Amino acid sequence: MSTPKLRLVPPVEQPADGLLRSWAQRNSDRTTPETPPAVGQLRFAFYGRVSTEDHQDPVSSRAWQRTRAEALIAGAGRITVEFFDVGRSRVLPWAARPAAAALIAALADPDREFDAIVVGEAERAFYGPQYEQMAPIFARHGVRVWVPDVGGPVDPEIGSLEELMALLGILSKREIVRARIRTVTSMTILTEKQGRFLGGRAPFGYRLVPIKPHPNPTHARWGRMQLGLAPDPTTAPIVEWMFAQRLAGMSYARIARALNDAHIPTPSAADRERNRHRAGLAWTVTSVAAILTNPRYTGHEVWQRTRTDHELIDPANTTLGHRDQVRHNRPDQWIISTDIAHTPLVSTADFIAVQGMRARPDAAKHEYLLAGLLICSACGRRMESCYANDHPGYRCRHGQNSATSPQNPRRLTYVREDRVLEHLAAMLIRLRMSEHTDDPPRRPIHEPATPTASETITFLRHNAITLTYNSDAKTLTANTPEKESIAI
Repeated sequence: MSTPKLRLVPPVEQPADGLLRSWAQRNSDRTTPETPPAVGQLRFAFYGRVSTEDHQDPVSSRAWQRTRAEALIAGAGRITVEFFDVGRSRVLPWAARPAAAALIAALADPDREFDAIVVGEAERAFYGPQYEQMAPIFARHGVRVWVPDVGGPVDPEIGSLEELMALLGILSKREIVRARIRTVTSMTILTEKQGRFLGGRAPFGYRLVPIKPHPNPTHARWGRMQLGLAPDPTTAPIVEWMFAQRLAGMSYARIARALNDAHIPTPSAADRERNRHRAGLAWTVTSVAAILTNPRYTGHEVWQRTRTDHELIDPANTTLGHRDQVRHNRPDQWIISTDIAHTPLVSTADFIAVQGMRARPDAAKHEYLLAGLLICSACGRRMESCYANDHPGYRCRHGQNSATSPQNPRRLTYVREDRVLEHLAAMLIRLRMSEHTDDPPRRPIHEPATPTASETITFLRHNAITLTYNSDAKTLTANTPEKESIAI
């Protein structure tokens, strides 16, 4: 049987690239692309933002932003849903703005109420590289952003529009930086050369009073006055008394205790209207220190005692943005008025003397061998380490502090460390005898029978044994089932 021969049919001649193109055109119906909404039927999500609530009117700001957005999309569609952030800075990434974050979450919803996004102003929506970071998310969900500065949607296929959005982000960042520099420079001059009150709460002991017409002529015509500090007849004597007592050698804690015993209202309690965020229940060491270290009581206006650093939330992921960290400046970084700006409550010499009375950190580092091992028998609290009269020791204040005077105050419990160490060997012997009476000796015969204090401390820490100190009976009792006790 003969094998059939195959006959080769020559292919139809086609242009070099025509064959593939012809096939692609014949099979175009195999795909079902989504049909975009007809012109005039687009549904838009409006996004806007206002930085502050107390210095701007969110209602009017939202109104003009939305009006501008509606003018941009006129004839293309209508706004069906709105996302508006109030009190959120542009420097925050979208994920850190509540309304913007909700908009991002809505993008993933297949039944979302919008087809595109429109903003009233590019600078309010995008800061720095934010659009570049958000563009892949918009593209993934098939949503375009309409921007007034572009005159329509930002088409990712048009490189010049991407470059324009990058430029708008840079300009948005430049606006913030420029405003910050101008503000800092202006406030420096106003403080140093004019001693002007720059706003905020009046320090305890002062009150705000109008001193002259506002330096801005327009504001002056409106009847606005420039405010300044004047002594408060009720609280100023308290501040003067505090400085006098500190100069006399009284500690912050004693001053706080005296103020509480005399039922003197705290700074927060004296002005509840401007201190609603504070409890104002009692004077504390911190509140006393805040007054006695405030240089504005000398009559000079002082600014820049603190600064705000903008730190990356995650240095490994810069898209998360920054967080604000408030830190104290050194005194040489303060801006101090050249002349006296308001009535002083303490002389400059006395203020400087008070600052010199602050306890300086001890260069010597003290070692506390029994730290964490001693418990107060009176209240059950762990005794704290302290250094007094050139000796390490341990004390318990039974939960008392400078803020309150208990009705039945307990005497402070104190014991020196060396008084305990010289008796610790007896405690270790008692513990070993009660715990392992039948066990062979734990130390070789050639070693001395009396254990050292270091060995005892190691044994206590290893076995999590604490010692309860009774200041009346002068005894130490172990927290073991046998409650071994020794006298010291």
